[in-house]
Amino acid sequence: MLRKAGKVFYGWWIVAAGSVLCMFGYGGYFYSYGALFNPISHEFGWSRATTSIAFSLSRLEGGVQGLITGPLTDRYGPRAMVIAGWMMAAIGFALMYYMHSFWMFILSYTVLVSLGMGTGLYLPLQTAVARWFNEKRGLAMGILTAGAALGGSAIVPAVAWLITQYGWRVSVLVLAVATVVLGLGLGAVLKPHGPERYGLAPDGKERQPAVATPSHSDSKRPHVGVGEGLTLKEAMKTRAFWLMVLAFTFSHTALSAIVVHQIPFVEDMGISKVLAATALGMMTLISVPGRISGGWLADKWDIRRLYFVSSLMQALGLFFLARATDMAWIWVFVVVYGTGMGLRLPLEPMLRVQFFGYKAFGAIMGYINAFAVFGSFAGPYFAGWLFDITGSYITAFLTFAAMMVAAAIVVLLLKPPVQQGTAGFAATGH
Repeated sequence: MLRKAGKVFYGWWIVAAGSVLCMFGYGGYFYSYGALFNPISHEFGWSRATTSIAFSLSRLEGGVQGLITGPLTDRYGPRAMVIAGWMMAAIGFALMYYMHSFWMFILSYTVLVSLGMGTGLYLPLQTAVARWFNEKRGLAMGILTAGAALGGSAIVPAVAWLITQYGWRVSVLVLAVATVVLGLGLGAVLKPHGPERYGLAPDGKERQPAVATPSHSDSKRPHVGVGEGLTLKEAMKTRAFWLMVLAFTFSHTALSAIVVHQIPFVEDMGISKVLAATALGMMTLISVPGRISGGWLADKWDIRRLYFVSSLMQALGLFFLARATDMAWIWVFVVVYGTGMGLRLPLEPMLRVQFFGYKAFGAIMGYINAFAVFGSFAGPYFAGWLFDITGSYITAFLTFAAMMVAAAIVVLLLKPPVQQGTAGFAATGH
């Protein structure tokens, strides 16, 4: 039936649906937190560190959740996880409308919205893409992550406008309704299994017997055959697994903190909320070409070197942000950091597939995120705490720049995988 549906390989419909889900999901849940930050903080009289806690806890919760969500995605498929997760997130947004205490904030945002989006966003969507693509996996991943960037550029300014016109409570109610509609509608496009179950082959090619061919080049990505890869237990015995944990922890620390504190930082200069949100939106919009080209280049070049360059660009952007005193510096940061972020984001799932295959892609992704998420938890709170005691974000931004340099160096230490027939991939350096 899928082959008769048209000449377009069905995997691209999965990418399209996933990209729209990422656009709204990350735009409404992740990037829009900065727009909600000051209105909620001012209404309840909370400090910036306190207001950051809900977001920080959501990142920590997401990591622990990945230990469960990853294996469940491998077992039940992306469709079930997306629909279940988005319905949970919708309930959380609706409860935020009635929020009148800090603990209700934690319940609605940290528990329900975060738990729902953690269940129904990148983990199942990247798993679906990894199953349906091989040679074009990088390009497909790039398009998927570009959706999240478009969410930052389109959804965040829209949420900021809603807040200024109708207040933050009406805004989260609108987010709740949209979450139900998109979760049910686009979740149905996803398939529980890979293309082989439907008589298709990855990338839309004619089905051929899988042939295991060793990789002898550091700069070429080996193509992963059907069912190949390491189990979670095997992956965790490799040096590459723990180096990825370290590098991703550094990068996630910086990204989470910037998402939460960029808009308050710009507002502190006396700039309007809508313009501050537009700057964040432009940063994610500028990252779109990088996300697509980064994924495309990952199909052809050494992923580690691409990651090195992109991380250094983000470090440079954070240095500019630390120096910012007006919108001119903010726009320099937006261009440099946004381009580097765009190049880097599709490379993380590509590294996981290159080194470990996709036999246990969801479980491995969940466990790497479970360790790396401590950075996502610490980053926003650390930046808010430093602001509360110093009245400035400069030290925090420079610390995050140093972390991005460290992440770039760590990824270069990864050794190339060695494909071992049907046993899958094993990274050297156990």
